[in-house]
Amino acid sequence: MNDKVKEKITKVYELVKRGIAGEQQSAEKMLNKLLEKYNISEDELNSITEKEYYFKYSSDLDRWLLIQLIEYFFRDKDYKIYRIKGSGVKEISIQMPYLDWVTLDSAYSYFKPHLNQQWRKHALPVVNRCRTTKTKNKRRQEMQVTFFSLYIIRSGIYHSSQTNTKTKPLTEEEMKRYTILHGVEGGKYNQQVTTGLYLE
Repeated sequence: MNDKVKEKITKVYELVKRGIAGEQQSAEKMLNKLLEKYNISEDELNSITEKEYYFKYSSDLDRWLLIQLIEYFFRDKDYKIYRIKGSGVKEISIQMPYLDWVTLDSAYSYFKPHLNQQWRKHALPVVNRCRTTKTKNKRRQEMQVTFFSLYIIRSGIYHSSQTNTKTKPLTEEEMKRYTILHGVEGGKYNQQVTTGLYLE
């Protein structure tokens, strides 16, 4: 079976799962015909519909963002995430259906540059004021944690279960960091894929 057939089966299968009423019924008939024609079992169907995708990251912030987006969009799905090491490139691999990849890829492509632009504007100048490498690294780690939580909240890409309900009072140092980062703007993102699945 070639890639074109696999892609067609994947699209039809996604229509069966996410399509609306009449669309779903037509897709189900088409899927059954394709499965019969190519002699594909249900187990084989699941392996066809998922593919391994790779996402590059260059910092802890990028990596945290990708993991947060996976949690935000697919919290009820059990995707396995792998960090690729030793290739000289920082990458995360994840096996998922095509439409989930479209959702994740478009969100990551939007939020990653926006997050980094906000980091450079609001937090990096504070880190760069440190004189030694040791203090810069310590300050960077502290600022990243505060900045990331603030950015995620202001972007609205979290679930209420992820917020800490038992909040302890902030330390003086944490209050300073939040004050420094008060101007951080969250991203405004509209999800690209809902149920609009189209067959060629």
